[in-house]
Amino acid sequence: VEIGAERVAAAAVERRGGHAVVRAYAIEPLPEGAVVPSLTGSNIRDQGVVAAAVGRTLEHLGRPRRVGLVVADPVAKVSLVRFEQVPARPQDLAQLIRWQVRKAAPFPIEDAQVSFDRAGAVSGGHEFIVSVARREIVEEYERVLNSNGAQVGIVDLSTFNVINAVLAGAGAPAADWLLVNVAADWASIAIMREQQLI
Repeated sequence: VEIGAERVAAAAVERRGGHAVVRAYAIEPLPEGAVVPSLTGSNIRDQGVVAAAVGRTLEHLGRPRRVGLVVADPVAKVSLVRFEQVPARPQDLAQLIRWQVRKAAPFPIEDAQVSFDRAGAVSGGHEFIVSVARREIVEEYERVLNSNGAQVGIVDLSTFNVINAVLAGAGAPAADWLLVNVAADWASIAIMREQQLI
């Protein structure tokens, strides 16, 4: 389920013969100002209108209980963080990443939802893709889904979601490539080296 400034969109995907196939999809428009994607301010400005649009969208998909949530890129700050040495314990790595990105976060890191994944080995160390969003903003989106009986399992950013869709396809690029993700009020650019964000 994607909740953006202009619409709620959703797709149900299933496996058929070893391939992912879209079983159903739905799009519900939203009035201007109902959702305002932002890193620092409230995003769901009209909870009732957004919840109703989410409900109609989920109805078309057969009312799934578990969903993945896709939000607009401005909801999070994304950074590439490089370390010469990576701690062996996952807890230590998580603390080190939180400490590193707290300097760039426009709110206290204690209020943040921090997610990271290894970007790959680079000259002189290891690089991680780190997303930082305010926990209360992520919870705003989750509430409109929860109010419709759906539990959010994963939260993804729009551009990362498009990258993953490209990589899952049969013709995934085997060289350097550029992805430009454009919405009405924001745009993101990702430069990829095969499957690695650079």
